[in-house]
Amino acid sequence: MNSQRKKKHSLLKKTVSAAVASVFCFGAVATVAAFTQTVKVTDGEGSAANTESYTPKLDSREVSVIESEVGQSMLSAFGVVSEKEESIDESSLITANTETATALAASNESSENEVVINEWRSIIINLRGEVQNKDVPAGTVGDALAYLDIKLTKNDKLNVEKDMELADGTEIDIDRITYKKVTTTEVVDYKTINKDTSTLFVGESLVDTYGVEGERTIVTKEKYVNGEKVSEKEISNKVTTKPVNEVVLNGTAEIQPETIDTDYGEIEVNEELGTITDTNGNTLYYTDVITGSSTAYTAESGAICSTGREARYGVVAVDPDIIPYGSILYIVSDDGFVYGYAVAGDTGGFIYNGTGTVVDLYFPTLDECVNYGRRGINVYVLDGVSEDATY
Repeated sequence: MNSQRKKKHSLLKKTVSAAVASVFCFGAVATVAAFTQTVKVTDGEGSAANTESYTPKLDSREVSVIESEVGQSMLSAFGVVSEKEESIDESSLITANTETATALAASNESSENEVVINEWRSIIINLRGEVQNKDVPAGTVGDALAYLDIKLTKNDKLNVEKDMELADGTEIDIDRITYKKVTTTEVVDYKTINKDTSTLFVGESLVDTYGVEGERTIVTKEKYVNGEKVSEKEISNKVTTKPVNEVVLNGTAEIQPETIDTDYGEIEVNEELGTITDTNGNTLYYTDVITGSSTAYTAESGAICSTGREARYGVVAVDPDIIPYGSILYIVSDDGFVYGYAVAGDTGGFIYNGTGTVVDLYFPTLDECVNYGRRGINVYVLDGVSEDATY
């Protein structure tokens, strides 16, 4: 604080002694003339005194020297001492030299200079986050800002009113308030819409229109105080790109089973449901259907097959790599001959002859085998049927 006052302020002694005598010790008549101009001294509270002898009776307060009307600091024309020095002789006063006094007289178009006495306040300035201790002349907050050359903008906010009188320790906060708009986007999910159609069978479905995600744009207003974010507020939220809904078609048409006419009646095969209805009206589920060529074979009564089963009607020979042993089958030829239920219980050399034979059917007699010959065949591998059905 004292360093600032030494630069910008001076302390006038409680009583300023006559400087004229000392001036005569250093200069000529012109110097005296310069010192005999009228000086108006005010104490900042309205009282004033005019003097030509330079012995104004000043109040014992700190004073600041303001630039005079001639542009010269009154410090250059008047002696300065501290009021704390209770006794001091006139020879210890700092007096003006002749050159300064002459220049002051030559440049002074007015007959009067003014010395203003000011009180001082020690205040705390928080300038946009930077805290400083400052000494300013007594007055209002607005006066202090002007003295410190602090200019407020529309984004600055004061914590006190400008016309508030200062006191020692007054805290003045100047916050820089700024705002920023931030734009973000979010994905908008599409919906799946199911529609029925008779162009598809029950259990079938088809994507008619594929879904496309949309986009939502959100604008947020962020508030910053002295560069630090303190809050945010959503100011808009809207869908900027609409999603495209996915449309799925689901079949409603009833599946019509395939009808196979045989010498023993009709057989219905429903490929969609994986069922087969035999000539007796029994509906069975199958897991696989194997098509290809078939032949016939016979054996002596009591002959044992490769799986240990006795050779009989309903025990057929297969390639176990294609149809595992023990599989329960339902066999229908392409021309409508129904062999019926069978078990994969034997194998034969046909699997190696390259004829494409998938099954060799057992018949009790050679004539039946010859009569059957070679035929195209559909072998349905059944699910949930016991071997008892083959007897």
